[in-house]
Amino acid sequence: MSSAMLVLSFIVAFCTTSCLSAIASSGGVVSEGGPYHMLSRSLGPYAGASVGITYYLGFALLGVLESVGAVDALVMAAPSLADIPGYHQIFGGSLVLILNVVVWGGIHVVTKLGVFFVVVVGLTILMFYVGIFVSPQSDAIEIAGVTGLSASTLSDNLGPSYDDGVRFGTVLSIVFPCFTGILSGANRADVLRDPPKSIRNGTFGAITISLFMYLSFMLLWGAVATSDYLKHGPYGTEAAAAHLRRLAGVNNDEARTIVGQIVWPHRIPAYVGIFISSVSQALQCFTVAPRLMQSISADNLLPILKPLSVVNRKREPARAVLVTTILSIALSMIGNLDLIAPLLTMCFLVCYAFMNVSCLMLTLLKTPTWRPAGIFRRRFRLWYILSSFVGVVAALAVMIIVSVYWTIGVLVLAALLYLYLDWVGAEAEWGSGFAGLRYNFALTALQGLQEKVHKRINWRPQVLVLYQVGNGADHSGGDGDTNSMLSKTGCHDLLRFYGQMRKGRGMCIASAIVVDGDDKRVAAERSRVAEVMAQESLQGFADVVVAPSFGEGASYAVQLAGIGGLRPNSVLLAWPSNWQGRSDEACEFVRLLQFATNTGKAIMCVKNMSFMPVGERSIPMNGTIDVWWMIHDGGFLLLCAHFLKQHKVWRGCQVRVLLVMEHADDEATETAKSNLRKLLTGHRLLDNVVIEVVVLHDDAMIEPYTYDWTMKVNNRGDDLAATEIGFKRQNTLPTSLDDLFNGVLPAKEQQNPSSLPHHPSLQQRRVPNTKPFDEDLEWNVESDLLSNVHNKIEERRSYMDRLAQVNAFSSNSQSGNSLKVPSGGASQRRPSTVVHPNSARPYMRMNSIIAERSKDSALVMMNMPDIWSTETEKDCASYMAYCDCLTKSLDRVLLLHSTGMEVFTRF
Repeated sequence: MSSAMLVLSFIVAFCTTSCLSAIASSGGVVSEGGPYHMLSRSLGPYAGASVGITYYLGFALLGVLESVGAVDALVMAAPSLADIPGYHQIFGGSLVLILNVVVWGGIHVVTKLGVFFVVVVGLTILMFYVGIFVSPQSDAIEIAGVTGLSASTLSDNLGPSYDDGVRFGTVLSIVFPCFTGILSGANRADVLRDPPKSIRNGTFGAITISLFMYLSFMLLWGAVATSDYLKHGPYGTEAAAAHLRRLAGVNNDEARTIVGQIVWPHRIPAYVGIFISSVSQALQCFTVAPRLMQSISADNLLPILKPLSVVNRKREPARAVLVTTILSIALSMIGNLDLIAPLLTMCFLVCYAFMNVSCLMLTLLKTPTWRPAGIFRRRFRLWYILSSFVGVVAALAVMIIVSVYWTIGVLVLAALLYLYLDWVGAEAEWGSGFAGLRYNFALTALQGLQEKVHKRINWRPQVLVLYQVGNGADHSGGDGDTNSMLSKTGCHDLLRFYGQMRKGRGMCIASAIVVDGDDKRVAAERSRVAEVMAQESLQGFADVVVAPSFGEGASYAVQLAGIGGLRPNSVLLAWPSNWQGRSDEACEFVRLLQFATNTGKAIMCVKNMSFMPVGERSIPMNGTIDVWWMIHDGGFLLLCAHFLKQHKVWRGCQVRVLLVMEHADDEATETAKSNLRKLLTGHRLLDNVVIEVVVLHDDAMIEPYTYDWTMKVNNRGDDLAATEIGFKRQNTLPTSLDDLFNGVLPAKEQQNPSSLPHHPSLQQRRVPNTKPFDEDLEWNVESDLLSNVHNKIEERRSYMDRLAQVNAFSSNSQSGNSLKVPSGGASQRRPSTVVHPNSARPYMRMNSIIAERSKDSALVMMNMPDIWSTETEKDCASYMAYCDCLTKSLDRVLLLHSTGMEVFTRF
């Protein structure tokens, strides 16, 4: 079993040495500055520092272990010292202090003593070998248990023979420290002439020689004396206590005779040799540990350790030596090898395991800076992968075998150190294997995201927030100049408003458009937007775009923001508050909306941003969130309302959905309300929602929403069918009002659900056609633009009718049928039968209906109509005037427009 312990320890040391050699031969920063430098530059600063501190603790414990072992050798030579109470603590602490004083003198002192130590260790080992081979064979000694070299004795000792309370792991924890010196070459890498070659040849040679030496010792000791003698001394088990302490010579004079009877020529030189060997190893540990601590402190990852990074005039880490001395003296008060060895073993095994992990990660990730010898040859790559993987598994196996509790304790300690470093948030200027791992995971995930389907199925808002900085817009987030497109909006308030929708668990990309800005303004804005995103806990990215105008910069951002499946699917921006008289900027804004829609982006426009409860104005709102659903974009409206309702600002509001329908009777309105409530309940959205139906007699009130809706519905159905995504209609949120009747109305009516049967008895929310229009409203300024809306709609309707006839002719020609053009043209909705002397009045009338119900609402959400034309500045201004007309007298408005292609499924 002792041979199995040695082989298992050797496997861990061999695999770790292979990784150490690879890291040392890679070149660059990872092969400089010792094991900690290698770990931190390959695993990253946080993981490297946490493992480095554990490694430092291991070195301190190893120095204490060797010091306590030296005290045992001293007591072997002078047994009377054992009569002093607490002699382990007294002599061990004193020896630790003396050795650290030597270390204080500088590394040159330790180096000069190195040759002497090597000679003494070699002579001591030789004394044991010779003593075993010339061990006495007399009958008297044989009775005591020493048989001399004998095959039968070896055969009798091959099997395990543990005393009570001792197991394989207990002994392994004491055997494993024999292979803890493999990092000595790395610790001296800065003074080696050829570090890669010296570390590789020296370390492999050292562990190979150690393996054969320890194996030979185990076999020879097993062949020279009986098991009972080796465990308990010449007087057997009755005079024995714990066998490990007796073998080390603690509180048992008889046990010390094992060395005295076997060693040649005399026991006193052997005792001196054991003492000096232990002292030399302890001195090496106390030399390395302070320098390791100084390296960790110099990286400035832990503020509390920063004072230890100072070195004296001789370039010696005097402060780190002092801290190591105090810590080592405190640890020496344990005074028990059985307690020190397991913790020491764990600390080194954690370091070995993570060194193997770093080599494995760097090889698998093919990091460009990872260039060890032979890495570009397949057999070497396989060797690095295999050896590092076996090293990790073997290290973890030894840890668990030694003690499950100690394993958990040390790993928890390393994890706590990592979390503390992460919490402190110190920045480092080097990358890591973990960063490379995250990069590869992210790249694989991005490549795996199918952008087209990801945008449509299980839709979530991935929002591009656009706002202007410059030309009078306050880049600090305050109010802008009254001449700015975003005046009095507080440009960063857009980000804060989006923060209230973050329950959508989507991504946010904030793009600040700096108009003719300099480098200082760009840097300041980039820092400011990152700060706001951190304050609002927004997940996403931020950047600044420099452009000569807001529209041009915003178009850049819409085209280039995001990557792969993580491109934004929505755009959030502020509605210009002072566009009247600035037709060029109004045209720029409308064309931006058109461009975003054409690129597959949904639109979210915040109107009257200065009234929104964000930033310093953020207080819990009461009242209602009114969702005005006019023909289309219903699912988008409902989902955005749900996201807002999850935030504490809007949580106290009740959602009220107002369905705007044309020429519907009581049966149709009740059907719409019932089906919508069932869908919301099935999707677990908007609890206790109030649903109202507003029935219109005059189609002209919402003609911008209806003139081309039939063709849009057909196109949407064809596009969704082409995706082959396999969703069920009843499992999706409705997009249009027509979706509320699918599967409910007869087949004939499903073809044209908006043309519902009339009923003489209408709902209370029905708007009578005879109610006079309030002539006192001041609409004269916008009447011309609103009249232009009607004219453009009529032109567009005529164009759509001609297009529908062409499509119908083409379809019937291909099928061999005669052409039958519907009498109503492409639009199956009821045309307006009322002649209006002023075509702007229907739109004003629609505003009065909206304001009557929602003037005092906490928030009004409303879908925007499609943009009918951007050919001239007047066409763009007409669109702006129409949206302003609908939302006049409303304090807080969120205007939305979906692409019509989003699918909101449930499971």
